[in-house]
Amino acid sequence: MVACPRCGESLVKRMTPPGVVYVCPDCEGRHVAIPVLRKAGARGNFLNRVWLDAKHDDVERLLHCPHCHAAMAQVTARAGDHALDLDVCTYCNAIWFDHGELRAVPRDPAHVSETLSLKAREQAALLALQTQTEKDAATAESLPEGWHWLPAILGLPVECDEPALRGRPWITWSIAAALVLVFAATAFSLEPVVEQWGFIPALWSRHGGLTLATSFFLHAGVLHLLSNLYFFLVFGDNVEDRLGPLFFVLLLAGSHLAGAVVHGLFSPGATLPCVGASAGISGVLAYYALTYPMARIGFFLWMVRWVQLPAIVMLALFLLTEFLGAWQQVSGFGDVSSLAHLGGLAVGIGAALAVRMTRNRPMDFETSQEDPPAG
Repeated sequence: MVACPRCGESLVKRMTPPGVVYVCPDCEGRHVAIPVLRKAGARGNFLNRVWLDAKHDDVERLLHCPHCHAAMAQVTARAGDHALDLDVCTYCNAIWFDHGELRAVPRDPAHVSETLSLKAREQAALLALQTQTEKDAATAESLPEGWHWLPAILGLPVECDEPALRGRPWITWSIAAALVLVFAATAFSLEPVVEQWGFIPALWSRHGGLTLATSFFLHAGVLHLLSNLYFFLVFGDNVEDRLGPLFFVLLLAGSHLAGAVVHGLFSPGATLPCVGASAGISGVLAYYALTYPMARIGFFLWMVRWVQLPAIVMLALFLLTEFLGAWQQVSGFGDVSSLAHLGGLAVGIGAALAVRMTRNRPMDFETSQEDPPAG
């Protein structure tokens, strides 16, 4: 069996104009032979550097080749202003690309246009349309599996096609554990602790302004804590994996702080304490949706029909809900700070757009399922 080196799923063989590409239907990784990459127009100097680096004896070898099962050489290759961690099998003369990496490989557009005839491009476009339609139909019918049934029944959204992780999300797990420990330590005296260390806009400078930070770790009850933990653990790991520990913490802290500031600006005289990690988590959700816009998120509509929507659509629905909630909050209704959520969302959206604009984005380079000419 030709299996994915990341998640163990069987790879799907796809024919593209430049040649065969093996795709993982779960994590969307791709195994591509170097001759196919050359035919697709990948820059020769890029492939040459990758190949020479993979031939060194001292390179790290973590994943095994899907075909020959030999340990693949892990190579860090520069693609513009960012680095790609590629896994190269020097026996099969092929490279394993994690989700999104193949798109970043630099290529020569002139070479691609010369290599593929108009007829080939038309055939590839038809193939892309056919395979995407089949994928969408299969996705729409698939129901949650394993433990995903529990949050789905409870009305929570489920991550249907989880992006592959390159490492363990230690920061996400550590912060989640801290939230649980703080709640356990304060559960029997929750009200006075919240009164003392929650963020109160009218008294924002008390304790030297520390309540801006301590309010993140406090929650009003078990359901408040569990709902925040669910969203944080499900979506935070991928954002940490993409940003790295330091920038992930900065995103979380910045989103929480922005949420507190927006909440305070619109309710400067409020005396009720505002607590919870939801503003920070809102920033994480926004970053996730813009980084993995086509990741499928499933939920039960009216507890009857199973529906899956792209993450970017779910973000739009979330924004609409929070704008309506903010209007109610400003009107004096509700006990949930949608304003704080909007502050966190703004930071998450801004961070994702800033990363997208500052990094180098060469032409798309995917299989026929997503970008036919690339292979």
